[in-house]
Amino acid sequence: MTNLTARERLLAALQHKEPDCIPYDLAGTSVTGIHYVAYRNLVNYLGKDYLLEKEQESWSYEKQQGLAQVDEEIKQELKVDIRGSKFKNPSIWKLEIKEVGGKEAFTDELGCQWVTSRNGYYFDQIPGKSHPLGGSITLEDIKNYPWPNASDPVRVENLRNELKKLRKAGYAAIIEAPFNGIFSLGFRMRGYSDFYEDLGARQSLAYSLMDRLTDLKIDFWDMALEEISDLVDVIVELDDLGGQNGTLISPEMYRKLVKPRHRRLFSFIKKKAPNSYLFLHSDGSLYDIIPDLIELGVDILNPVQVSATKMDSAKLKRKFGDSLSFWGGGVDTQNILGKGTPGEVRSEVKRRIDDLAPGGGYIFAAIHNIQADVPPENFMAMWETLQQYKSY
Repeated sequence: MTNLTARERLLAALQHKEPDCIPYDLAGTSVTGIHYVAYRNLVNYLGKDYLLEKEQESWSYEKQQGLAQVDEEIKQELKVDIRGSKFKNPSIWKLEIKEVGGKEAFTDELGCQWVTSRNGYYFDQIPGKSHPLGGSITLEDIKNYPWPNASDPVRVENLRNELKKLRKAGYAAIIEAPFNGIFSLGFRMRGYSDFYEDLGARQSLAYSLMDRLTDLKIDFWDMALEEISDLVDVIVELDDLGGQNGTLISPEMYRKLVKPRHRRLFSFIKKKAPNSYLFLHSDGSLYDIIPDLIELGVDILNPVQVSATKMDSAKLKRKFGDSLSFWGGGVDTQNILGKGTPGEVRSEVKRRIDDLAPGGGYIFAAIHNIQADVPPENFMAMWETLQQYKSY
């Protein structure tokens, strides 16, 4: 295949064909981006200092993770194939950053509170203080909670025109859910201790909360996909299910408690947008439930955390590569991209390309967002190695 557009290249890969070259993603989603500190250093390294005159605008893509809004000039220079689209905030909520105790803080539209931490680079929840449904609650508390209006049409205002422009420019249309996943949101709403106790000892409460969160997400996708389903190529859902050494709950508990809710949500999305690919972001070791995710209709797995237990890239490709596309896994971000030498980065990238790219079904990206400590020399070692080995 030669002379493909970025969209054609991506779709060929997702059809498990070998396109002209491996598609490359940087900042197409909130989980394939770059931290503003690493981005600022990269822009300086590339001699594009003038782009930093727009600094305040540029750091606004995703405040919670400190992600940069990567300039189109940088995307063009780095031959990035992916362009993401964002839903607008609802009409009754807007992001307001306030100072609390010498730190920046905000409350998201679900009522979760976030405060800067770790050198001010990120926002985290404060255990025991930031979870709006934390502590001793009842089923009525979940029912009566002031949930946001997920189907507010303002969320998709002008999005159809934006997607048409992307298609005309030769890019795929990729949209991402405005809320995290039903499992992850359980922890955000309740706190880790409370939600883990719910999953083990108060399962009716866990069921009720996850069912309400599933309703919320279905209400959103029902409204959004009614407007844009014919233009969407990839639908991004996020729900962290894995830790470093295994799933956050046992595979058996996942299948009993969470999988039925995922089935309901994912099947709704598939029915509403039958021509779109379903992208699931979940960190950590997922090996034991990947067959379940495939059964549920997941087409794309991200970020492919190769440093986690059982997540060897060659084994993943061999075992699941016929059914699943891998979006990420391009370099070990825990141990190499930020801490290794450029030479180590080059070796790592080549290894992951060798493992994951053959036969298609692969989109190159770092494992999750490129963090603040990644030096530009290492970023460019990653990118240059991709350029060297990306052609089929």
